[in-house]
Amino acid sequence: MKKYLIFFLITFLIITTALIKNSTRELETKIFNSKESIKILTNKKEIILLQNNYLSSPQRLFELRKEYFGEKLEVLELKQFKKFNLQ
Repeated sequence: MKKYLIFFLITFLIITTALIKNSTRELETKIFNSKESIKILTNKKEIILLQNNYLSSPQRLFELRKEYFGEKLEVLELKQFKKFNLQ
């Protein structure tokens, strides 16, 4: 009787160890995937911020204006704008 009890105890321990190990492996996979997703999103955020800072700097805007519009654009004072009433 003692042999059967030891056999069932060892079998139970082996099965529970396998189940716990399997669930731990699945959790580690989910954690790894989540961390990778966070890294990818962080990299995208940094690239977008860099593009925004680069494109929105005044010097860069003046360079783009010269590149695409040449001398077609001119600076206007606020007094030069007129208001039209369309009624």
